[in-house]
Amino acid sequence: MQTLKFKNKTLLCGIICLVLALLSFIFFIYQGDGFFIIRDDFNEQQIPFTVGLHRSISDSGISGFSWCVDLGTSTIQAYSFYELGSPFFWLSMLFPAQVFPYIVGWIYILKYTVAGVLAFLYLRRFISNEKYAVVGAILYAFSGFSTVNLLYYHFHDVVALFPLLLLGLEILIEKKDSRLFILSVFLNAFLNYFFFIGETIFLIIYYLFRFSRKDFKGMIKEIIKCLSCAFLGVGMASVLFIPSILYIMQNSRSHSNFTNEGLFNNLRYLLFNLKGLILPAESMPDMSAIFPSKFYSTAAYLPMIGLVLVIAYIIKNRDWLSRLLLFCLVGAFWPLIGNAFFLFMDAQNRWWHAFVLLMALASCKVLENLDSHKKAINVSIIINTLLIVFLFIMVCFIFKDPEGASTLYAPKRFIIYISISLVGIAVTNLGINVFKGNYQFIIICISSFAVITTALTLYVYRSNGKDVNSYKETYDLATQINLPDNQYRINNASNIISMVSNSSGFSLFTSTDSVGITTFESLFDYNDAVNGLNKNSYLGLAELLGGRYYLTTEPTGNNILSTYNSNGITYYMEETAACPIGFKVDSYITETQLREIPIENRAIALMQASVVSESNALLLNSIDNAKNLDFNIPVSDLVAKAQSNCVSDFSKNGSGFTCTSDFKENSAVYFSVPYDSGWSATIDGETARIIESGGMMLLEIPKGYHNIIFKYVTPGYQLGLIISLCCFVVYLLILIKTKPKTNL
Repeated sequence: MQTLKFKNKTLLCGIICLVLALLSFIFFIYQGDGFFIIRDDFNEQQIPFTVGLHRSISDSGISGFSWCVDLGTSTIQAYSFYELGSPFFWLSMLFPAQVFPYIVGWIYILKYTVAGVLAFLYLRRFISNEKYAVVGAILYAFSGFSTVNLLYYHFHDVVALFPLLLLGLEILIEKKDSRLFILSVFLNAFLNYFFFIGETIFLIIYYLFRFSRKDFKGMIKEIIKCLSCAFLGVGMASVLFIPSILYIMQNSRSHSNFTNEGLFNNLRYLLFNLKGLILPAESMPDMSAIFPSKFYSTAAYLPMIGLVLVIAYIIKNRDWLSRLLLFCLVGAFWPLIGNAFFLFMDAQNRWWHAFVLLMALASCKVLENLDSHKKAINVSIIINTLLIVFLFIMVCFIFKDPEGASTLYAPKRFIIYISISLVGIAVTNLGINVFKGNYQFIIICISSFAVITTALTLYVYRSNGKDVNSYKETYDLATQINLPDNQYRINNASNIISMVSNSSGFSLFTSTDSVGITTFESLFDYNDAVNGLNKNSYLGLAELLGGRYYLTTEPTGNNILSTYNSNGITYYMEETAACPIGFKVDSYITETQLREIPIENRAIALMQASVVSESNALLLNSIDNAKNLDFNIPVSDLVAKAQSNCVSDFSKNGSGFTCTSDFKENSAVYFSVPYDSGWSATIDGETARIIESGGMMLLEIPKGYHNIIFKYVTPGYQLGLIISLCCFVVYLLILIKTKPKTNL
């Protein structure tokens, strides 16, 4: 009977979350005739990345090389932060790659549903009456954190699966059953290495607050068991986790940039974080107040109730949960704690999903025990209201930006968010003090606020974003593109064009491209965590990197290679002069020499001489240091020379590339392919040494005819695969050995 009751409540929770998500999204899905977009990162990264990943896996599996990510990047390195480990992505693989925009809205709805169900399974362990766990699940799934991160589709994978970690830990400690905890560690480590690091630190803090006691020996045994289970779970995920960690250790974006200035010394951030806690989430690019835009995950608003029940719980109770909530509240305003979750990188409050789950737990525990919390609730209603009034006064009348200008950017929208929050508090007061905590009233009102706040923010995102038809025009164009010669690239910076068409190009908008690319960009004194170097910034650069093809709606008289029609508009693919991906060079210069050249001439220099480090220069036998470089020579002449000295029979796929050479003397061939240690090369079957050339690759080739093969396997992949297989065998033995079945 209890099992049947549990199953019914789980199903009920799933149905409610499914319906609420459907109501939040359906208008926007319908508005695009099934083609769902939002704006900015979602349009330019999440959609093309998913399609590009789909095509890359179909081409060469997860360990290969994705030519469509900027100049080319390891598939694991490019996509493991995004969706490579996501079960929702692998579900999308059941459909053709190009239809993803038509199914993404429905997968979003599924993510909300899974988040609600798994949150329910965790929350119900602390609740006598499971119906309040359903309320808590809605609060978690539709919190401000989920809403503000609508722009980041893959963040919702983390929101969906995170409750399993806490649930698994609870079962491990309470029932000594490690199966779910190991599985949850595997799923979250496999899902997203970046978030997993923060979740691991949060899990340690959670354990200390939740299970600390005077029995130190018992705690040590528990900790050892938890660690052994966690290591096994991470080991199961090693096939992605190890290559990803090896990659981010070299990625400049992963380096700590923490300074202990403290948000306590920065009123603007104090107000910004306060707004995220007490008002519904906003659109990151178009905020109404404090900042005009801020791509932070700073939102934790619980639909309708805000902080009312959380504050009431802290006032009334003196237990592990109230202490942990206070710790999280301090961490929400003090970066010494908040950034610690991500090893003192700029955390951007992306640990708040864990905070939200605890807030939801406190809220449903208060709802279940209203009588004992009545006074605390009435006090917290006043506190929450005063916080909103304080924020309103500060933003509208007092606080100015450093230049003395107003920080109220969209007054009407700010008033709407203030009103929703105040109305939510009023309805909460009505439900508790007038309707005496009537469950039907509470859950209907919270559900209504969940839909309203989610749909409102989605509407703001969509209203200021790209028109669906305009985006679809670019997307449909990309599905038609096929490059005539794969030894050249398309000179186009759009992720959509390169990734959806699975073409080599110059896509810029990614923070997880090859370390070789960032090394190459540093030659031009360029360093940006998100956007790559525009390959048309300097004379000769696009030509050096093989940017031969381009798209236009107005023919220029150059050779028209293909014609495409999209949304009634005709596009033409034309070609221009460019160096092939592989061509012979006559000399080299050192990095020191290159940096002495004015930046605007460096691409011209690289078309005449390959750049190498001082140590790699000693390895070169076939070419000498350049004595004189001509910066007045026409780019067309340099391109013509490179084309006359190119390798032949060039062919590439996700496993690498092949070509042939037939030079009259020993030569060095420059390949504009990003270097990393995953590359290996052979000449006529014999291992050849690859020399790094400013982030690209240089290969010395003997005179005469030769077959050249470059193969790629992501560094750490093979080791990770072996560890994963071994750990899965161990986990299987644990499953076989553990006979008693533990109810969730």
